[in-house]
Amino acid sequence: MTSDGLVQLGGGAGRLEVAEVRRRLAGKRGADLWRSLDELAATPEFEELLHREFPRQASEWIEGDGLSRRRFLQLSGASLALAGLTACTKQPPEAIVPYVRQPEEVVPGRPLFFATALTLGGVARGVLAESHLGRPTKIEGNPQHPASLGATDVYAQAAPLGLYDPERSQALTRAGRIATWSAFVQELGARARAQQALGGEGLRFLTGAVTSPTLAALFQEVARLFPAARWHRWEPAAPHQARAAAARAFGAPLEAVYDFSRARVVLTLDADPLCDGPAAVRYARDFAAQRRPRAGRLEMNRLYAVESTPTLTGGKADHRLP
Repeated sequence: MTSDGLVQLGGGAGRLEVAEVRRRLAGKRGADLWRSLDELAATPEFEELLHREFPRQASEWIEGDGLSRRRFLQLSGASLALAGLTACTKQPPEAIVPYVRQPEEVVPGRPLFFATALTLGGVARGVLAESHLGRPTKIEGNPQHPASLGATDVYAQAAPLGLYDPERSQALTRAGRIATWSAFVQELGARARAQQALGGEGLRFLTGAVTSPTLAALFQEVARLFPAARWHRWEPAAPHQARAAAARAFGAPLEAVYDFSRARVVLTLDADPLCDGPAAVRYARDFAAQRRPRAGRLEMNRLYAVESTPTLTGGKADHRLP
């Protein structure tokens, strides 16, 4: 403050007269707060600085007296109205046909639960499918199945989405055109007869991992008819490296099964058994059960993880070496 009652403002905004400030505040009641002397001065230079404080076009809609409640409600209402326009698509007419005979177990508004199984890496996991009026809507674990014990993973939770995927195939296609099952069976039979004369030479079957005895018996029948054919199995969710290592060690592609309920010290080497694989749900539950102190046993299990890529198992580890 200078001797003549002036205050020098920062940023080259000019000077503020103390007498002018007192005159401006004399008729006001209550607290009048400001964050700086520049804001109190309200010079044109400072107002321009505030107006351009944020990125370009960010403040064009603000009026000179600031954002009022009415203006905020107008903008909010306009945003909701524009968002609601996407729901104004006219749906095609659909006929609602009532039941000729009402099923006894179907009650509108009351879901039904069906015990079924989902496969991951060729291994089945017991789940409960929730259904509303014949439409599956939710997947939960089956408490009586040893692979899930009532829990699920992200793959099981996302399974119902595949039923309602708009990109899901609706019919048989051949060369980009819709075909019929009869045409498919007829062409397949002609090709099968031609391949049978050659013993299936050049014929290949590509499937995922198969643990079904029924499907395996069908492929054995196919192998009898086409002895030169080959069956290739590939499952992206299956631990191929572990199976290949077991095949080299024991002469057969065995599957390793871990018992985390009895493990006191666990060491993982670039592995994610608590999240990856068909038995991850059971492994995670058994591992978590050993982390809870019980009567007569206060110690907990220990998890050591050595990994080059962060995993959920490494995130749960007591000691992790990246």
